[in-house]
Amino acid sequence: MRLLAWLLPVCMAGCMLLDVREQQKEIDAYCLISGSVSAARKDAGPLVVVLLRLGEGAWQAVDHFVLERPGRWGFAAGPGRYALGAFEDRSRDQRYQVGERYAAAGLEQPLACGSGSRHADVVLAIPEKAPAQFPFKVDTSGLEVRSPDGQVQATLGRMTALGEIARLSDARFSDESAEGGLWRPLDFLVTTRGGIYFLEPYDARRVPVLFVHGINGSPANFSHLIERLDRTRFQAWVYYYPSGARLSLVADHLDQTMQKLQVRHGVKRFIVVAHSMGGLVSRGFIQRHAANSPSSRLPLFVSISTPWGGHKAVELGLRTMPVVVRSWEDMAPDSAYQRSLFATPLPAGTQHHLLFTFSRKSASFGESDDQTVTVASQLLPQAQREAFKLYGFDDNHMSVLDDVQVSLLLNRLLDGVATP
Repeated sequence: MRLLAWLLPVCMAGCMLLDVREQQKEIDAYCLISGSVSAARKDAGPLVVVLLRLGEGAWQAVDHFVLERPGRWGFAAGPGRYALGAFEDRSRDQRYQVGERYAAAGLEQPLACGSGSRHADVVLAIPEKAPAQFPFKVDTSGLEVRSPDGQVQATLGRMTALGEIARLSDARFSDESAEGGLWRPLDFLVTTRGGIYFLEPYDARRVPVLFVHGINGSPANFSHLIERLDRTRFQAWVYYYPSGARLSLVADHLDQTMQKLQVRHGVKRFIVVAHSMGGLVSRGFIQRHAANSPSSRLPLFVSISTPWGGHKAVELGLRTMPVVVRSWEDMAPDSAYQRSLFATPLPAGTQHHLLFTFSRKSASFGESDDQTVTVASQLLPQAQREAFKLYGFDDNHMSVLDDVQVSLLLNRLLDGVATP
């Protein structure tokens, strides 16, 4: 189970009303500014990075990025001249206060932003001691207050790949990058471009099959299944996201991204194949998509080794780990997110085929599991009741994705929906 870097302007509900082709042209014209912020004090945090635009002889704060600790940040900006400031938000009000330590870049030599410009690796290092006050007045009163979840949501909306072509062997899909999405989702969003990737140019004659990975995973996990896909009738799309982010935000983002691609390419039918926590993301996405795109058809949803009843181990992590991984909160048994998944049924016309795994190996005590998720969680009664059919495989949590029998089953299921 395994989120990246998306640099679009904040595009939530209002953006969906715009023509996607024109919207993409605007997105491509944005200037991308990214870098890192560090602090000499070990107890620094939260930290706020402020984007400043020079206009009419004065600097104005136009955007900000909130971090719980030192890390990566990124902005999508229009044409202009920019500088950056970063400060320790010791007052925790996301407003710069006199006496808070700060760092700045670009004040003397502003960053020039034109269409498609890129300014990467801008370093902001907050020193142990800084002058008592920022060198000039910075008005941050117009900036919205963001929680860490709010920052992830804003960054997801701004930094998204929309059908960019990539290979599963791409370094961005490496285990290292995927792991970064679990522990440092904001860094992941800035350094690893995520969203929906195509593995080849779009072909209107073939049905898209959308693959959604799990926690600490990446699209590369599906290499075996995708290699054996009938590419004469289907095309693989892969969704990449920071798996440490709150699942409701990820499901929202997947819905928005899919809607944009459907409008751009005129896609009416698609299929979803999800592994592990990706099944939780996908069911939330399917609910949202049914409400927002009622004319869209999703005849087949295949979930593999999904912890529909949550994972008891994350409760221990929530109690003992110094840093809370947001997705763990949604993975805890009987979480609000998991309850929401069965508050409404899957849309009419969508068949859910549920694959579960069991592989005890040498273990002979405790709950049956696949060495990661219990069978009881995978076979949550609510999930069973809605599933069209259940399939059990003697595999562990990851080896199931390389099982020849699973690929044969998937292709049989796809055969049933190959034609309208």
